Amino acid sequence: MNWTEQRKRKARRRLARHAAVLLLTVLAAAAVLGLALGSEQVVTDQAMLDRPPETVWRVLLDLDGMPLWRSDLRSLERLPDQNGRPTWREIAAGGTRVMEIAAADPPSRLVLRRADAGTPALPLWTLELVPAARGTRVTLSVRMRVGNPVWRVYYRLRPPRAALARFLRDLGLRLVAARREVVNNPRP
Repeated sequence: MNWTEQRKRKARRRLARHAAVLLLTVLAAAAVLGLALGSEQVVTDQAMLDRPPETVWRVLLDLDGMPLWRSDLRSLERLPDQNGRPTWREIAAGGTRVMEIAAADPPSRLVLRRADAGTPALPLWTLELVPAARGTRVTLSVRMRVGNPVWRVYYRLRPPRAALARFLRDLGLRLVAARREVVNNPRP
């Protein structure tokens, strides 16, 4: 091996070491920053639906019909009520979770929370329905706990809104389908 090849090899090794040190420094800084952020975070999304709040409310509380319009659910199993609150098991591609209605203020506010092993847990889904000129403005907020400090920083920089957007899109599509059903089935 000649002298120039040795220099090139040493330069590549040095560059690799610098890149590794830089990566570790960035991860350490993100971890320290993440520890300062706190473990609970809130992500919010909104949608404008062309239906009155009462209609949106009925669709949201139709637990047996949820698997028909929510694209993230494979099935839903009703469970016995816990402390007088409706409870169900959602079976999705990402796993299984037990949910319950934590609070309901018809037809303006619905709070759903995870209820694993009978104890309330996060995430906490809050749906607020506000009448608007052309229907209902639906605001969906999810309060979640993020344990890993590096993920806390990542979620702060790039909030995970895909699940919220999918839920609101599916809800909007269900309401459009419900309108077609009413129009296509006129009274005799």
